[in-house]
Amino acid sequence: MKIKYSLLLLACSLILTISCKKEKLLPFSPKNQLSEFQTEKAQIIDLDTLAYKEITGKHGTTIYFDRYSFEIKEGEKVQLELVELYDFKEVLFRNIQTVTTDDKLLESSGVLKVVFTANGKELKRKKGEVLKVYPPKGKLKDNDIFLSQTDSLDNITWDITNLVLLDTVVNIGGGISMLKTIVLDSISYANRQKFIKRTKSDVLIESNNESAEDSFVLPFFLEQNTSQWINIDRFVDVQTKINFELEDKQEEFSGFNIYINYENINSFMYEVRFVDNLNFYDIPLSEKTFITVIGENKEGLFYDKIELKETINDAKLQLNMKKTTKEELKKLFD
Repeated sequence: MKIKYSLLLLACSLILTISCKKEKLLPFSPKNQLSEFQTEKAQIIDLDTLAYKEITGKHGTTIYFDRYSFEIKEGEKVQLELVELYDFKEVLFRNIQTVTTDDKLLESSGVLKVVFTANGKELKRKKGEVLKVYPPKGKLKDNDIFLSQTDSLDNITWDITNLVLLDTVVNIGGGISMLKTIVLDSISYANRQKFIKRTKSDVLIESNNESAEDSFVLPFFLEQNTSQWINIDRFVDVQTKINFELEDKQEEFSGFNIYINYENINSFMYEVRFVDNLNFYDIPLSEKTFITVIGENKEGLFYDKIELKETINDAKLQLNMKKTTKEELKKLFD
């Protein structure tokens, strides 16, 4: 009888434990718990019906606006939406991860968004026209220019720009000439070498401009997706890559928001994972690397932070989720 009674108590205990865990569960929906800490707002700049304008953002980005390079009706008023993210925390708080479409790790020196609109609709550039952008001096040193790609879950990855363009003076008649940007493929190799100086990323350098090393342009073939983010990045020297699995024995969460952060470099990876999909492959390590796992249930926010090392390759890591607040989460990334 004692054995049957003990088994009955054990069964009841298991039922109660499972029941309690289920009561805590919430349906998993990806959520950026850090979004409220963003302080950088979009700058809205009215250009009215101006034909040309040199625009400088509050953090030093300069953009050259030419009305006639856009598909726009006469008399339509133009606005510019400019977002400058040169503080890496602002990039992190928006979940703009620093990894390429082919899973290479990047370090960011700044992220921009440049969108021209008229009557609330994005303007397209005319074929053959480009948009000239100058970030603050020094930002392009040893960096490349990348353009964002967004998946169905709004996760951002990056593609490097490869088009080489040229600034040259064009005679437009009547003794008048103007500076024009053209695609290098349309001129001879000899003239390319004569007129241009190229960056590491093969993006336009205006050789007669004192800030030449800090200039770039957006190729015309981006005209149908002008709201892409622009990233000023360099490739990170990855020491090694590891595989591992996370295990959640508490079973109190349906899914997790997951950050992989790198100490002393402006890099991070972001993923959302359901509780039955916690295997990770080819995670790059560079200097000190951490994985921060954030879960939410009916009792609030929880987290665990684990240092990733080469010695844990192919290991199963046990999660120890601890209750926290949004403010405490923010401190984890300071």
